[in-house]
Amino acid sequence: MQFYGFISNSHTAGLVSPDGSVDWLAFPRFDSPAVFAKILGTVENGYFRVYPDVDDAESSQEYIEDTNILKTTWRSAKGSATVYDYLTVGRPELRRLIRSDLPMIVELRPRFRYGLVQAAPTSVRAGAIFRNPLEREGLVFAINALHREVVDELEVHLNQGTWHLPPGHYELIAQYVADDEDRLIEAADAIAEQMADLVEDIESEPVNFALRQNVAFWRHSMTHLPPYHGPYRNAYRRSLLVLYGLTYQTNGAIIAAPTTSLPETIGETRQWDYRYAWVRDGSYAAEALLMAGDHVGSRRFLDFMLNCIDLQGKPFDAPFFHVDGTLIRGEHSLEWLSGYKNSVPCREGNAATRQLQLDIEGDFLWTVWRYYDLTHDTEFLNFYWHRIRLLVHWVERNHHNKDASLWEFREQDDYYTHSQLMCWVALAYGSKMAEALGEQVQAEHWKKTADKIRQRIDSDAYNNELGSYTQAFHGQAVDAALLVMPLYGYCAPDDPRFLGTLKQIENQLVSEHWVYRYASDMLGSATHPFVLATFWLARVYVRLGRMADSRRLVKGILQYRTELGLLGEHADQSTGEPHGNFPQGFSHLGLIMTLVEITQHQSAPVQ
Repeated sequence: MQFYGFISNSHTAGLVSPDGSVDWLAFPRFDSPAVFAKILGTVENGYFRVYPDVDDAESSQEYIEDTNILKTTWRSAKGSATVYDYLTVGRPELRRLIRSDLPMIVELRPRFRYGLVQAAPTSVRAGAIFRNPLEREGLVFAINALHREVVDELEVHLNQGTWHLPPGHYELIAQYVADDEDRLIEAADAIAEQMADLVEDIESEPVNFALRQNVAFWRHSMTHLPPYHGPYRNAYRRSLLVLYGLTYQTNGAIIAAPTTSLPETIGETRQWDYRYAWVRDGSYAAEALLMAGDHVGSRRFLDFMLNCIDLQGKPFDAPFFHVDGTLIRGEHSLEWLSGYKNSVPCREGNAATRQLQLDIEGDFLWTVWRYYDLTHDTEFLNFYWHRIRLLVHWVERNHHNKDASLWEFREQDDYYTHSQLMCWVALAYGSKMAEALGEQVQAEHWKKTADKIRQRIDSDAYNNELGSYTQAFHGQAVDAALLVMPLYGYCAPDDPRFLGTLKQIENQLVSEHWVYRYASDMLGSATHPFVLATFWLARVYVRLGRMADSRRLVKGILQYRTELGLLGEHADQSTGEPHGNFPQGFSHLGLIMTLVEITQHQSAPVQ
């Protein structure tokens, strides 16, 4: 199905509709206020559209191979047009390269503060400056063409943010500037000078020098990886590119998704801001990069998180951070936005920052262990040992508390089995790391604590009547998070207790290739399946040798990717339309992990 295309420069990201409209873009960072927020409201909330001035044009989209650069093509009886969209690596800048034998219309209508503040436009040669009248920021816009006189003679309606382009080759540049009035003017002059040098380049190549450099950036990210010989190669590589597009280039932080407030369920209130670096989501993503052979990318995230640790209190003072490592303070509604398909409220920030989530230290320490186990990077382990030890000590002292779980339940703290499992992971693999560094006394002490947590899980989280572990201690319900028990080595996949749990999950939460994360929560029934949970189940099937079932689940999910190969957090089980913030890192990292494990199983020697 057609849906939004995702573009990124590993500092921020945008969504481009099939009709050539950039309907979401935050500048200068992923977690900054958006300058185009139409996706959460109307045209009054900001967008940037380029499209042919004909009635019969039909569009299609594809990525330039192995990049996060989008190509939109229109075809009509009168000719065709192509627009290449990319965010410039190293700059807060969007570029749109046009090759058209049709007349084109450009509509540029930035609105600052998530569509709240209307821009004040000023005309400059070959473009305009759009100022935020309330802040020292603005958007500099310029049009480049082969013949400068064409630009000077364009039909322009500045107050409407509209330009009419005759057939030809053009480059549109929209650069964000945040400083002062002089800086905006300097940026406009600098772009004009740069564009004068690019005139010949526009005509001489299908894509110009700037675009070629950005293509090379993304392809280099992919070429240093080991060859992948498993199934669904294109889906695998697209998922890696999504993770790279969600990585903050400055420090290796990985965000959960590039958007806020795209709803899990249309017309309800399940919408959140995901533009932050979650300890959990990032740890999962770093493990996926590690399994794909990108040890550097994985370690960069580990470095980032280890440098976010608070040495005085809870080491991870919140479940997630801004991309620069600072804490997020609360959540508020963007009340002027009508919401995606009228789903409100739209939110900035995330109130879950105040929750206790006991699983996150285990999520992170598992990936640290996996990194060490694969690379034997003792220098890394020694360098960060003081901070790693703080994490394990904190879990040892606090694992007996109730928490909000990985599902971030609000006002429903309990002893959740998955959270306790991840406390066991923190102590068990902390023990292994201590042993690797020769700290035998510490290793044995942590192992004993891990054994005590295991005893409590086996006693309080197992329901003998159901023959299953349950979502919470002394509970009746199951959730999909129980599927990870064998994935972290807590038990064998064919352990009778886990097989009973798997049977309950299959009976209650699985429908064909869809897996629901749970039956209900504080907001009511869970309407749509959770894509990552399908991949958890597929990975369990690999471990059980049920390869046909694992492949069936993967094939089923891949049929519901968008035309561009992207996945949301949830999916409508009847239409396949992605729901939730988009594209979702969880879903793409789950696909990577599953395909790697299927491939490893296929290549394993017969015993």
